[in-house]
Amino acid sequence: MALIYTAGYDYTAKMGKKEIKFKPWTAKEERKYLTTMENEKTKVTDKLIFDILISPCVEDKDIVLSVSEQKLLLIEIRKESISTNFADTIECSECKETTDRVIEIDDICSYEESNYEPVELKIDKEKFIFTMSDISKNKDKERLILDNGIINYIFTDFLLHIKSVDVNGELNEKFAFKELEKFMDSLPTKIFDELFEKYQKMVDSLDLTYEFTCPHCNSVENIDYTNIPNFLWI
Repeated sequence: MALIYTAGYDYTAKMGKKEIKFKPWTAKEERKYLTTMENEKTKVTDKLIFDILISPCVEDKDIVLSVSEQKLLLIEIRKESISTNFADTIECSECKETTDRVIEIDDICSYEESNYEPVELKIDKEKFIFTMSDISKNKDKERLILDNGIINYIFTDFLLHIKSVDVNGELNEKFAFKELEKFMDSLPTKIFDELFEKYQKMVDSLDLTYEFTCPHCNSVENIDYTNIPNFLWI
């Protein structure tokens, strides 16, 4: 008998109507990710995360995920692989005192499904209709690179969701990413901000926020845990 441990796909991650069967990480996957991160030239992309920490663990190897779905699935795998909580030392923004806390992931994790509908904007005499699509089906999704900064990451994520643009009856649905980027950069701030606000209400989202009450001064603040401390090693 070969000396090997085999885990089954005994766990389920629920994302709205979607259910994904998965198994925990092995030491091999954890070590591969950590050694990959040791390379200073490594670009942290969604594909890198998927290939090392998600694909080996899911039963359906052809699964397609949005950015928020991938983050949520990664968290669900982490919960079963390592722990359902994590430790953090929080510094109060008011009194500057520090507090050690063990935070349950389920207490900070809130997921909202997507609801893709055409967005129509009418500004002055011009009418813009934007059709949104699932980013998981976009061939350019590898442009999402965290090393480019969070602002550029969010902007790129937004552009990848745009399927077509109708400006005063002229439909545009075949355009290169750079062309769409140039078009968006040329929009007046008023139009862009209104479009982006509507987009944020449509796309699926994952909120990772902890309401912290300082035991020293009783001030309350929300802590953003988009990047969970000690995500792999607790």
